[in-house]
Amino acid sequence: MTVDKNYFPGWVRKSITFTNDDGNIPYDTKFIEILKPYGILGTFNICSNSFSMEKADMYRSLYRGFGIQNHCDYHPFALDPDVNFTVSEDEFDPESANPDMLYKTDVEGLYYFHAHAWRKGAKTVDYCRFISDCHEKLEKIFGKGASRGFVWPFCQQKDPKILEFVKEFGYRSARKTGTLKDETGFALPADRMAWTYNATDGNLLELAEIYENYPDDGELKFFCFGLHSVDYERAEKWGDLALFAKKYGNRPEDFYYASVDDIFDYEDAVAALEIKEDCVYNPSDITLYIKVDGQRITLMPKSTYTP
Repeated sequence: MTVDKNYFPGWVRKSITFTNDDGNIPYDTKFIEILKPYGILGTFNICSNSFSMEKADMYRSLYRGFGIQNHCDYHPFALDPDVNFTVSEDEFDPESANPDMLYKTDVEGLYYFHAHAWRKGAKTVDYCRFISDCHEKLEKIFGKGASRGFVWPFCQQKDPKILEFVKEFGYRSARKTGTLKDETGFALPADRMAWTYNATDGNLLELAEIYENYPDDGELKFFCFGLHSVDYERAEKWGDLALFAKKYGNRPEDFYYASVDDIFDYEDAVAALEIKEDCVYNPSDITLYIKVDGQRITLMPKSTYTP
């Protein structure tokens, strides 16, 4: 008995998804309006401090069908834990502020600090609190378990205690910033606690063409594009996004469209498949699409296939 388990739903090898930061309602709306008719799904990474509970119904409606991840409230840098910062009691003025000092913002635990330019940052304990607060609010808006992954603001921070907090908090992934292009052969992330995307608005069409033509090597493939919906406005690239959607959307015979978490869930279910001498057992809660001796088999959750 020969079993080929490396298929997404529809017996396709290649997935397409996106990871979109911040929760910018006007541009996320336009982004969704372009992609949704073509069945392209992905994940929105949200800093919930900019979301009002009074508009929860609107958020649920806008993002329905898409994944949600935690992008940390207030989008801070992590302050260097090895530096003993002094906090000024003066009101912050970027023209006269001392670059060696921290300045209070109107949010407890969030400071202005200087790193090539004035930024907002938080010490370890407050940074972790902002992660926790964001998670709590996302669950209030989108439901329990809605957020299962973390996305670093700016880039992966150098404070290892924050990454440990993310892991201990129960998040199954942490996305950093930086384009992979095709250097990994479009493999699924080897390290989910330090994964990233393949393409941005600047090279979306170029990388998508490479991905489409990438040969079938028998492995599951992952094409994820980022980074912000507003990037398409700033770079005047909405036309590229529309071309991408038209060319690569609505092709379930070629691509599996899902959120990042759904793709990770499917990968885990494939890994858990039990192949024995005379049968195949699916212990997961996910329907799997496999081939046994070249025959397409739909293997339901908690079920066994015997030729």
